Amino acid sequence: MSKNRALRFVWTYLKPQSARILVLVSLLLGATGLRLLFPQLLRSLVDRALAGEPLPALLLPAGLFLAGSLLIQVLRIAATMLSERTAWAATNALRFDLARHVLSLDIAFHKTHTPGELIERVDGDVTTLAGFFSQFVAQVGTSLVLIAGVLIVLFAEGWLSGLVGLGSFVLSGAAVLSVSSLTVKAWAGIRASTTEMMSFVEEHIAGREEVKALGADPAVVRRLTALSTRHWRLRRRARFLESAASNVTVDAWMLGQFAMLVLAFFLYRGGALSLGTAMMLFFYVDLLNEPITTIREQMDELQRARAALGRLVSLTSVTPAIADGAGGALPHGPLSVTLDRVCFQYEAGRPVLRNVSFHLEPGQTLGILGRTGSGKSSLIRLLCRFYDPQAGSVRLGGVDIRHVPLDALRSRIGLITQEVGLFDGTLRENLALFNPDITDEQIWAAVAGLGLTEWFRRFDQGLDSRIGPAGGGLSAGEAQLLALVRLSLRDPGLIILDEFTARIDPVTEALLQTAVDRLLAGRTAVIIAHRLTTVERADQILVLEQGEVLEWGPRHQLAQDPHSHYSRLQRAGRTEALAR
Repeated sequence: MSKNRALRFVWTYLKPQSARILVLVSLLLGATGLRLLFPQLLRSLVDRALAGEPLPALLLPAGLFLAGSLLIQVLRIAATMLSERTAWAATNALRFDLARHVLSLDIAFHKTHTPGELIERVDGDVTTLAGFFSQFVAQVGTSLVLIAGVLIVLFAEGWLSGLVGLGSFVLSGAAVLSVSSLTVKAWAGIRASTTEMMSFVEEHIAGREEVKALGADPAVVRRLTALSTRHWRLRRRARFLESAASNVTVDAWMLGQFAMLVLAFFLYRGGALSLGTAMMLFFYVDLLNEPITTIREQMDELQRARAALGRLVSLTSVTPAIADGAGGALPHGPLSVTLDRVCFQYEAGRPVLRNVSFHLEPGQTLGILGRTGSGKSSLIRLLCRFYDPQAGSVRLGGVDIRHVPLDALRSRIGLITQEVGLFDGTLRENLALFNPDITDEQIWAAVAGLGLTEWFRRFDQGLDSRIGPAGGGLSAGEAQLLALVRLSLRDPGLIILDEFTARIDPVTEALLQTAVDRLLAGRTAVIIAHRLTTVERADQILVLEQGEVLEWGPRHQLAQDPHSHYSRLQRAGRTEALAR
């Protein structure tokens, strides 16, 4: 990652906070100016006291010293509060943009990046940048100003004192720079290790039932232990490098203090300067420690930020494989579905669909049958434009879906699969998908329209009943009922049911079938199923075999043809039912 690219990325989020940053710098510069004034006040106080001046004459420098100390604390508190506000405003904007970017990426990207990995990038890496955003520029800038001010004063007092201060600064700066190139690599490894651990933990927590059922807990613990050990070793190495830089910095500062103490002693003993001036020179060299330490700490923060920044810039550089449509519009009402010589493959040389063509009239229902791996679900992914075909076209309502904006396209398509996504929230929020514009009256109208009013009365708190990602006590079939209400509220022009009856319990199946019949009335539908009973409502049947159209036609016509593949499937299904 080039420095210019990194700076442009950072400036994108700091620019809206430029006013706060200017105020922050002003506060820190004010505190810096007061700190440069303190040794001067100390010299005045000591020299006046030794000169035997009366107490009232000593009150002014003493009072200024006390007032300045209090003012510095006030300025620092204000600067800390402002820096935190600046950091969170910038990083929250970055989190929002990253989350939106990740959600805009296509399914192929998400298949190769686990949720745990992406969470660590969107939250963990951005949190690492928070300190950098809030303090780096202001803290390093004001520290350099403080160092410059100290060196100017020391050289103004004499070239020997100036050289001592300059030498202390140069030694400390060399220590920081010598280790920074090593620590950035160490922190890059730490961020990668953290992401790997987060991905592993998320994946195995999500699959906790399978882990428990297979007795794989020991294997998971062993793997997590290995990842944690590797992470600990990386952190230990990074901390060692930081500690080495800190120790060398402290040694250089102590050497500078010792040199200035010796110099001040001999100059004072020789009468070249007063005791107050000698103390002032010593305190100025002592003052160098804080800005040098601040710069070292910020350099450490910079190494962490650079490691995180490189990963974030890399993430934002990923472009969706599915380009948004230029502005084509789908017609209102039920949509026709047309596939024209569609060829598709996930990996080069491994075709999934080969020259698939068919046309479904608006308002009709298509049942798709085929063995596992025949391309049924891939065809659905093309209709939703999760992928684009390598050849041919997919048209809805006569419009090539590649020309339609993705949001507009998917708002007209309703998809239900075996797994229904439920969210931690109320029943209302899950049905409306957190859309505040959908009223309770609209929800109850949709429920009544699907004939589910009696079933919904089982929820004691009505729409305020809470459910969660695990279903909140709902069976797979009941979760499907909620999904049907969701689709009814959206009023899509095309409904796709992908193996939605595969996990339905018998008690719920009759209720579900009635709700599906009502939902599909007057709408175009595509149904994928292994059960023949599921496609008995279909107007057209499509049978796929190894990615090719094995059979296509009206369901009644295929059922009456004893030589059709669909008819043979029906006879085999009836024979199996009699055998049971």
